[in-house]
Amino acid sequence: RIALRRMPSIRQTLQEMGVKVREVFPELRRGTRGGGDGPRNGTAPTLLTNYLDTQYFGEISIGTPAQTFKVVFDTGSANLWVPSYKCSPLYSACVSHSRYDSSKSRTYIANGTGFAIRYGTGSVKGVLSQDIVMVSDIPIVQVFAEATALPAFPFIFARFDGVLGMGYPSQAIDGITPVFDRILAQQILKEDVFSVYYSRWVPGEPG
Repeated sequence: RIALRRMPSIRQTLQEMGVKVREVFPELRRGTRGGGDGPRNGTAPTLLTNYLDTQYFGEISIGTPAQTFKVVFDTGSANLWVPSYKCSPLYSACVSHSRYDSSKSRTYIANGTGFAIRYGTGSVKGVLSQDIVMVSDIPIVQVFAEATALPAFPFIFARFDGVLGMGYPSQAIDGITPVFDRILAQQILKEDVFSVYYSRWVPGEPG
């Protein structure tokens, strides 16, 4: 069981800063939902109208000793990525979040394969690595991505660090076995299913 915590949405964060959403995301000002030119490089990204209102995250840890990250559990993707300590300071969205430092983990195994995943606002790029990932006290050996290039918008305003994809293996980039499937392989769950429960928001309480 992972306690989900409600966080201010990116839209709320911008409002608190006195910044209008359309000033930061010009594609919303244009009223477009995608590139409009059909598939490019074999991809057809779609801009979701309400992508600024991601509000719930849970905590996982990576490495030995554990390094803790806040991640969004995303059913629309199947890969795990977190910001990397190797990310250039030029990427402000990286340095404003918790970053994985492979040099501080004695269970880290280098992979080095390049990684990229595309969202409506840009691509997250990095390299693959392997380490112990702990999800709700369940340890697994997992290949994940260290993000070394993270677009400023919208991630600089996000309160979460990375994304844990809960989608099917067929959705996984580079054929990586998703975290949930690694957990299922241990046959420690009563059923091969996951669920999400959202309660009413109480400040400071889990969501």
